Amino acid sequence: MTAATVVVTGLGVISPIGHSPDAVAAAVAAGTTGLMPSTELAHLPDDRAGGAGKIPVRAWLKRRKDRKLMARASELALAAAGPALGDFSGDRVELGLFLGVGREPPDDGECEGALAAAAHEGRLDPIRLAGRGRDLYPPLLPLKTLPNMALAHISINLGVMGENGAWAGECGAGQRAVLAGIQAIAEGRCEAALVGGADSLVDLGSARDRLRLGHNGPPGEAAAVLLLESLDAATARGASVLAVLSAGADGEALAVPEHLTGDVGAAAVPLALVAAVAAGVEAPCHVHRPEPGDVSAAISVSPPHAC
Repeated sequence: MTAATVVVTGLGVISPIGHSPDAVAAAVAAGTTGLMPSTELAHLPDDRAGGAGKIPVRAWLKRRKDRKLMARASELALAAAGPALGDFSGDRVELGLFLGVGREPPDDGECEGALAAAAHEGRLDPIRLAGRGRDLYPPLLPLKTLPNMALAHISINLGVMGENGAWAGECGAGQRAVLAGIQAIAEGRCEAALVGGADSLVDLGSARDRLRLGHNGPPGEAAAVLLLESLDAATARGASVLAVLSAGADGEALAVPEHLTGDVGAAAVPLALVAAVAAGVEAPCHVHRPEPGDVSAAISVSPPHAC
């Protein structure tokens, strides 16, 4: 059986350099940064350095109160997935969902009281944490910090119920998620899928993790989601083909520079893909992030006429 051709038919993005694919593509072309000087941070609590600002997620929620269960990375993911899905009219029971989700940390301060109560002589005492600390631990926190909650919120609010997968980690997570979606469609396991990544590294907990791991660059946050379909399925429903995706390293390598967005973690590769597709691909290129020189997991982007 010949592998199906995989095409891009929808895009969605929330990032420090724009909340639409066209805005992101223009910012990348112009070298416009989404990072703000540290002297401005105290005056802009909702627009932190490398932060995406206010997330337009309400339009995609079935119930507004469910937002209280959402970590910021999940809000980013849903706000990007909604526009990417667009007017897709296929069977959402068969629509795949593959996301790189980072670590999805809790909001600042939610655990501080429990950790403070569990501290003893400069160390975390597990007995104290299971006692007094347990009473101070937010009861909804586990629901907000499970790595696959971004998938759950997209499934609940957008009705996506097909094959799915979540990859936790850093920039390689989003790349692996996109490759998984390409493979699922190419092998005929689903005709369409939402793929991409969402991550937020601007909270206090992530800042501590980054310092521990020796990451000194500015933290960021973003979500970038693409709607992929087999060429046959896209043609059958009359969808506009924006680009062709495949596994491999054809053409020039592209990336969204961190000096524009900060470190956006699992959203890095999907954000570069959205920027490339939105800019209009004229010649084959590829996006690859985790290990310089290792292109075995690169994702190639080709213009629509390539199919």
